[in-house]
Amino acid sequence: MARQIYSFTKIEKKKTNAGLITLIIGFVTIAVLVGTLIAAAVFKGALPYPVAGMALISLLVAVGGLLVAGSARRDEDSFGSFLNAGYIACMVSLCAHLLIFLIGILVIIM
Repeated sequence: MARQIYSFTKIEKKKTNAGLITLIIGFVTIAVLVGTLIAAAVFKGALPYPVAGMALISLLVAVGGLLVAGSARRDEDSFGSFLNAGYIACMVSLCAHLLIFLIGILVIIM
């Protein structure tokens, strides 16, 4: 018969700052994406390079926020609604960036 080992230490889950950081990153990247879409509509697609570069940088920041949120979600000691909301916000931002990128490719092709 196998021996059973009991542990009487309490494992405390803690809220992490990664959740709040990724939530802020997600909302900022969505705001930058909406801002560049509005600017593209105003300038009729002829955006200056620095403005278009901001959209690319926000794409990279969204990927970074998604990686931070993913690593924090895998940690067994962390939890929080901000963490899940930040993960979802970064995922939505990344999907929106990729959708707009694919639409741009399709416009060029067709």
